[in-house]
Amino acid sequence: MFFCMVIITGVNDKLSAQIYRVGAGLCFGSGIEYNSSEMGNPGFRVKTWVALDRRSTMHIVPSITVFNPSVRDAGTYTISNYIYQGDLDGQFMVFHEGTLKIVVFGGANVTYLNSVIAQVDKKYPIPDYAPDDQSDLIFGANIGAGLELRMGAKWDMNISGKYTLSKYSQFIISIEGVYYFKSRRRAYRR
Repeated sequence: MFFCMVIITGVNDKLSAQIYRVGAGLCFGSGIEYNSSEMGNPGFRVKTWVALDRRSTMHIVPSITVFNPSVRDAGTYTISNYIYQGDLDGQFMVFHEGTLKIVVFGGANVTYLNSVIAQVDKKYPIPDYAPDDQSDLIFGANIGAGLELRMGAKWDMNISGKYTLSKYSQFIISIEGVYYFKSRRRAYRR
């Protein structure tokens, strides 16, 4: 419903969607237990914003997150867990005063988990009771809110929190630096 409203609004205003900023930073998740081991923190996120209106109050925000691998030593073998996430969110600005914006967002999430079992020493085989290599691809949704803080002419700092709803639900906090390619759009020029 939200995406249909955004597309109709963009068509009615005769606008073409455009990317004008990119962000990167760290995120920290509440953790996922997978294949008898936890996933690692922190994660590194890259995202961009596609503006859908002239005032930059509505955006489509794609992002990719790669979390630090978690490695657990179990004596004769190790378990290495990897987690990758992709999001496609609709973002809406709910408050703007001076250099501060408050945004809410929600959308789709895809998470790929991969667990690899490796032998520590060739003299000692991996025991039969050890878990096997596993991987899982999960689709879900997320919802969250954030602060966008103006730091300079072409720089922002964003702080956000989101809850991912899926088979492996978790809460994620992220801190990002944002760079504007050309200049700020009208929404910051009040």
